[in-house]
Amino acid sequence: MKDKKIVIYNNKISPALVKTIVIKYSFPKNNEFIKLFNSVGWERTYKRVCENKKHSTFSVSLYIDKEIVGMGRVVGDGAYFTIYDIVVDKNYQGLGLGSIVMHEIVDWYKSIQDDDTFLYVNASKNRERFYEKFGFRSRPNEDVGAGMKWYGE
Repeated sequence: MKDKKIVIYNNKISPALVKTIVIKYSFPKNNEFIKLFNSVGWERTYKRVCENKKHSTFSVSLYIDKEIVGMGRVVGDGAYFTIYDIVVDKNYQGLGLGSIVMHEIVDWYKSIQDDDTFLYVNASKNRERFYEKFGFRSRPNEDVGAGMKWYGE
C-alpha cells in the first residue's frame, strides 16, 4: 500500500492544532517502536521488537513532522488475525490517532477478508469500548465463550 497523508484539526486545545499525519503501511524502525512504547510507559527489548517485526502480518505507523506518534500491527496465519500494539505517543493522545490506526487496520482486513478469516483484538482492561466502535464485541457473548490466557500451573 502506498503511504498517504491526512490533516487533523483539533480546536479543543489552544491554540488550535492543525497537523499533517503521514500514514505508512510498514512496521516502524526498531528505535521508533521502542521510543513510542517508552512514551506510554511500556517496555520492549530490541530482541523482542525484532521478533514482533518478523511475525507481523500488517503494520501501520503514523508520523507527524517525521516523528512516530502512533502505530498498530496485526499478527496472523492467513485465517486468524489478532491486533496488537495499538499505541499513541503520550503527547498526542486524545486527538483521534488511535482511531486512525484502527480504521486502517479494519480497512486492510476488509480487503483480505473471506468466509474463512477472523479478526480478533485483546483489549486492555477498561479499553473495550474503544474497540466496540470498530465492530468488536466482548467475550463471552451469545456466540462464543470467554477468551482465555495461559498463566501456568
